[in-house]
Amino acid sequence: MPITRAQKAELIESYKAIIEGSTAIVVADYRGLTVAQMEALRRSLRETGSRFLIAKKTLMRRALQEMDRPIPEDAMVGPVGFAFLGEDIGASAKALQSFAKESGGLFNILGGLLGDTVLDADAAKSLANLPTREVQLAQLVGAIVGPLTSMAGLLTAPHRDIVGLLQARIDKEGGAEAA
Repeated sequence: MPITRAQKAELIESYKAIIEGSTAIVVADYRGLTVAQMEALRRSLRETGSRFLIAKKTLMRRALQEMDRPIPEDAMVGPVGFAFLGEDIGASAKALQSFAKESGGLFNILGGLLGDTVLDADAAKSLANLPTREVQLAQLVGAIVGPLTSMAGLLTAPHRDIVGLLQARIDKEGGAEAA
């Protein structure tokens, strides 16, 4: 039974809501995957705050057009699925990349969309090289704490030097008995 216009409009609105809530979209060829493999992919993406959706390409194009977003036309060839990546792009892309390796060539990343930039297959795969959210937070903390530690060392250096000089003088004069 064909989809009615009202149903198509509802699907487009739901796609727009998903697109709005994602930081990146990866388009992939999923032909040949079993239902169990698809569930494993969806489960691994769900753990990273992302989701995988098989959508009608014409409706996805329409949703992207209505949102004034570019369309990754080169990637939208044949039956494709869309991975909507959440806040942690690095972890989600790593999950996609590892699933692609585990699938034995059945799951292929074709391209994607990062913000308003269309990504080819290589650029979409390179998203997996981004650090995860935890690593980024650790780098941020390191960048903040590093200068503060240096400054604390500089502020305590004169006191430490005076104590060192006094200790050297005590040692030279005969140690604790002289004191």
